[in-house]
Amino acid sequence: MAIVSETQKTQTVSGHRWVTLGLILALLILRYLVTASQMAFSSVSWVAPTYEVGTYLLTAILLIWESHSLPDYHITNFVIWLVILFKPLETIYLSNLARLNSPLAFPKIPGLLIWLIALGLLWHFRTRLFTKGAVQKQDLRWVLLGALGGLVAVLIIAYPMSFQVSPPDPRGKYSVLSVLINGLKTIPYQIGYAAVSEEPVFRGFLWGYLRKNGWRDVWIWLFQAGLFSLAHLYYINTAPISFWFIVPLLALVQGWLVWRSRSIATSMVAHGVANGLGYTMGYLVAIFRL
Repeated sequence: MAIVSETQKTQTVSGHRWVTLGLILALLILRYLVTASQMAFSSVSWVAPTYEVGTYLLTAILLIWESHSLPDYHITNFVIWLVILFKPLETIYLSNLARLNSPLAFPKIPGLLIWLIALGLLWHFRTRLFTKGAVQKQDLRWVLLGALGGLVAVLIIAYPMSFQVSPPDPRGKYSVLSVLINGLKTIPYQIGYAAVSEEPVFRGFLWGYLRKNGWRDVWIWLFQAGLFSLAHLYYINTAPISFWFIVPLLALVQGWLVWRSRSIATSMVAHGVANGLGYTMGYLVAIFRL
């Protein structure tokens, strides 16, 4: 009987991992389909909401499916809070601050679906998230390091980015402070839009799954950077500096932060800072180069 039990246990673990792999592949396939559609059709209105809602749903399913082993995938309680809070915040940003006619803007249907998924996650993890000590001081320290890492990356990419921004009007009057404030405003949006969509799959579940299957961290670090860069292949003609230098650099920086902290909260904050301020700093450098 003991032998049968062990066999059944092994089969259960194996089956669980296959489902996990299937969900990870589904997330990657969805990401690359979006990349292909952007290269083939430029801009299609339904692509962005399909990608964002689909990715958020698959991420939520994976979080629940692996809820008993999330630390293996660099996911802490603080990460779950970021995923739950910042994706709905994106829909509020789109409906108010950005004033864009986006399908994801609250209260349009795709935006409401985001809220529904977030509420489902909050309900499922309610006991874990509202327990005393659910968020540790160490989480906050790593987040500060993530913000610092994002700022360092921004300073590195600012000059090359300046060659890709729209040429500023040399006759215009520019307030450095106002430009910076506008960039800072987009950081929470970028955490919801970019970090929540990309960090859990590339530097969370993919990394953890490969490590469980015997990969060394250094090879995972390089591999995830390569996959992340390929997911931005649409930049190759329109923004080649981004494709060949900026995106790979950011993938390596964010991957290193996760490697050291073992939490994608660090890379999520770095991702938001880099995306929010990268173009802004490139724009300011472009102005001063005139």
